[in-house]
Amino acid sequence: MISMIKRSGLGLFLAIAFFSLETVTPAAASDLKENIAVDGRLVTLGDLFDDIGEKTDVIAFEAPAPGKSMTVSGRDLQRIADKYDIDWQRPEYLKRVSLRRYSDTIPVSELSDLLLGLAIDHGANEESQIRLYGRNDGLIVPVGVSLLDIEIEGFALTERKDRFSVTIQVPSGGDVPDKISLRGGIEQVRDIPVFNRNVMPGETIQQSDLAWIKFPTNRLNGRAILSSSDLIGMTVRRPARTDKPITASDIVAPVAITKGDAVTMVVRTRAMVLTAAGRALENGGIGDTIRILNPKSRQTVDAKIIRTGQVEVLSGPTLALGSR
Repeated sequence: MISMIKRSGLGLFLAIAFFSLETVTPAAASDLKENIAVDGRLVTLGDLFDDIGEKTDVIAFEAPAPGKSMTVSGRDLQRIADKYDIDWQRPEYLKRVSLRRYSDTIPVSELSDLLLGLAIDHGANEESQIRLYGRNDGLIVPVGVSLLDIEIEGFALTERKDRFSVTIQVPSGGDVPDKISLRGGIEQVRDIPVFNRNVMPGETIQQSDLAWIKFPTNRLNGRAILSSSDLIGMTVRRPARTDKPITASDIVAPVAITKGDAVTMVVRTRAMVLTAAGRALENGGIGDTIRILNPKSRQTVDAKIIRTGQVEVLSGPTLALGSR
């Protein structure tokens, strides 16, 4: 009986042991993350792999510059996994992965305002603007860095105060900041009116069609219109751009008299005012000088348009109004 109990106990022990071995769950293997991207200067194991426990914060290698990407080969990933005893096996199809570093951008406008203040402090004209060379997209900086974090190491103006150079220190995410050299020009500017929309030929210009921008004075020619009062009420001769000065050749007075219209010709002298009927030979706006035919004399005269339907003859009354 005792031997039977012993054998039964042994069988129960073996059954339990066998069952326990069958139900033990092996440790889960780690997976490589998809769309690997980091914020900071260093790449950790947790940036690369999932389910690695306490090894998450272990540094693997240095990240690319802010806003840049780099590739990591599958073999390098396997070496990293082996070095830190991570349960991961590179799939045969995996040749390389891309790793991107996030970034922030300090706009050119903010950076230019900072540099303009420095230029004015060094003697540049207050009515100026900064033109940065090679920085059309702004300054790419680490995540969380703003204009307030930038330090100026050096600022220099040329004797003519039309160009500058500066070195700035930008936090890198590490102990040593990045040093960036910037160069640019300084241009004197003035406010000019420009179109704020695409105005089409024949449209009458209104105040709501205009905006004011600062424009370099050395790029303005003598035909540029500098006053909005010279534009309002005029019409556009050709399609106009919204980012360039408006010139006298871009606009024309609205048509007050059309070719073929009957008009009243007026000739003024010190002693009298003479009038006669005429016919316009061309289009014109108020203030324009056009050719007018006197139907009676068959003579053509030059006349200035005073208002719709009325012109003032610029030649003498006998020539203008006389009949044969």
